[in-house]
Amino acid sequence: MRSWREVAAARASLPASVMRLQSALAASGRVPDLVLVALGGLLVAGAIVLDLKGPLPYLIVAVPVVLAALWAQPAYGYAALVGLVLLTEQYPEVLAEGIEPWVPQALPIFENIAQYTPLSFMHANIVELWLVLLAGVWFLRGVSRGEMRVRPVICPVALSLAALTVLVTFVIGVKTGGDFKIALWEVRALGYLFGLAWLVPQLMDRRRDMMVLLWVIVGTLGIKAFQGLYRYFVALRMQLALEDTFMAHEDPVMFVPLFFLLILLVHYRLERRLTRFLAVTTPILLAVLALTQRRVAYVSLILCGAFLMVLLRPAARWKFAQMAAPAMLVIALYGVMFYGTSSPLGRPIARALQLFEAGNTSNQYRVVEEENLRHTIDLHPWGVGYGQPFEMLHDLPKTWVFYDYIPHNEILWIWVKSGTLGFIVVMYFFARVIAEAAWAHRVLRDPLFRVLAAVVAIAVFNQLVVAYYELQLTYTRNMVYLGTLLGLLGRTIRWDRLS
Repeated sequence: MRSWREVAAARASLPASVMRLQSALAASGRVPDLVLVALGGLLVAGAIVLDLKGPLPYLIVAVPVVLAALWAQPAYGYAALVGLVLLTEQYPEVLAEGIEPWVPQALPIFENIAQYTPLSFMHANIVELWLVLLAGVWFLRGVSRGEMRVRPVICPVALSLAALTVLVTFVIGVKTGGDFKIALWEVRALGYLFGLAWLVPQLMDRRRDMMVLLWVIVGTLGIKAFQGLYRYFVALRMQLALEDTFMAHEDPVMFVPLFFLLILLVHYRLERRLTRFLAVTTPILLAVLALTQRRVAYVSLILCGAFLMVLLRPAARWKFAQMAAPAMLVIALYGVMFYGTSSPLGRPIARALQLFEAGNTSNQYRVVEEENLRHTIDLHPWGVGYGQPFEMLHDLPKTWVFYDYIPHNEILWIWVKSGTLGFIVVMYFFARVIAEAAWAHRVLRDPLFRVLAAVVAIAVFNQLVVAYYELQLTYTRNMVYLGTLLGLLGRTIRWDRLS
């Protein structure tokens, strides 16, 4: 229990308006409960008078239920959101013919609420509504308990500058004639990344909260991997064209850091249950990563392995090499056995070799697209702003609705949108996070925190590699995933210093 001096010091640091709100809430310990009950009653009453055939009444009824759960355990409420985001399909249309998401995976949590309710002003989705409720609960709980404090986050200056750059570029793009809805579509995933890097440390009170969140991430991606095996061997019967995929494009990208999480847990002999679970699921993750035919995931996995070698201390590098050698031998044998064969198991090899085919249409599209991006950078060194299309030096086929707004190369995309100065600021943020994570891996005293720091460094590096080729910085699922990891790192660094 805190001493009266600590309570007085905490109150003295609060603004007068916050103190008044705190005093009002503290006058009765039942005020928050009464507020929740009143809000729930109003929402349920509103739902009753609405048309029960639409989704809005059910959404309204769900709000007080979620709000009550978040009030009881904000950290677990956030973990539930992460699990829902990782399990749900954001773009089911990219899946091969014959693949249908499970019913819970088809929930419209990524679509604007205005698209399926009469609330035409709601240009926000379920994920954003959930996060707003979480932030509100965190604020009210802190005020009512006299513990209102903002915890440190990872690289606060670099994070603030990068978020401000994206916000200013968004405003400039819209003010100069850009399409607001398209601009919002472009920046919302980056907003999750920056926002969660700040919010997650505020929600994590205990080490147990961190472990629950890690288990949710590992567990949900493990479920996705087993689902992938079912899709490939049962639904598709191993029949998949070279250009098709049975998993979302971001799924194999999110698998990559988990391989290195297992290696580091084994090296430090930590969290035996989590290690055993990963030991069972990692071969499945690796098989699905190979079979789903995402070429950039193959490249990123290899580069992340090389990056880990640089990150580790010399003794740990030797152990990593010993662990990696059998895996490399198995991959070499696989290549010898299936290279050039007509077997379905040979398709990942054929797909990987397409990286080197100059005549491949996907490769040609990316080359022409990159020329257009570089041309735009030359014409607009200060950036075009979000919501504005990039210049077309060479015509491109209209492969999707935002083909001239959001390119495959989303590293150059940041340069195009934010200009040279903005590009430097945003890339500095990513570089600063990698440096901070590498430093934390070397100096933190808690072995589990050191493992998490290394995994975060790998996850950011992995994301940048993939984003250079594959539309990844505008996907909600992996930005929530990466933002969660950044938030956890900021919290663990603080915990280690306090210990």
